[in-house]
Amino acid sequence: MVGSVRFELLSRRDFGLLRGWLSAPHVRDWWRGAEPTAQRVEQEYGPIVDGVDPTRCYVIHVAGEPVGMIQCYRMVDEPEWDALVRIPAAAGVDYLIGIGDRCGRGIGSAAIAAFTGLVFDLYDDVDVIVAVPQAENYASRHALDRAGFDLVEERDLGSDDPSDSGVSAIYEFRR
Repeated sequence: MVGSVRFELLSRRDFGLLRGWLSAPHVRDWWRGAEPTAQRVEQEYGPIVDGVDPTRCYVIHVAGEPVGMIQCYRMVDEPEWDALVRIPAAAGVDYLIGIGDRCGRGIGSAAIAAFTGLVFDLYDDVDVIVAVPQAENYASRHALDRAGFDLVEERDLGSDDPSDSGVSAIYEFRR
């Protein structure tokens, strides 16, 4: 049993924790790109915390312990990504469980399932939530399956983002 899942908006006081999670080998396998230095975390997540970027980012807490991060955004606010994914009226979600020994315990699927209600509450113009892990990220895919998401298709999105290189699995959860 996972325990209670709670979401707390990301703040700058969480950046050290987030940096540690993004540096963990099991996360770096899928969140590729430049090393997540303090400066890079500030550049990427500072605008989110400040409300300049419309993405909403949360720390996942399970039984009071911070264990990961989950974020959501309206796909139309990310037009390049929206054009690659091609699912209308959608919100996107990205997530990670940052503590290696907490993976494989149902936390990801519980957090994703709980997060769907929050996403639909945030975005009344959204009919579907989309998650797009790499096709080879079986742990993420399993979490989405357990959270009630449906596989739409697998294809190479042609993204310039190293985290999205290769074949992706496009999942959706309808309102």
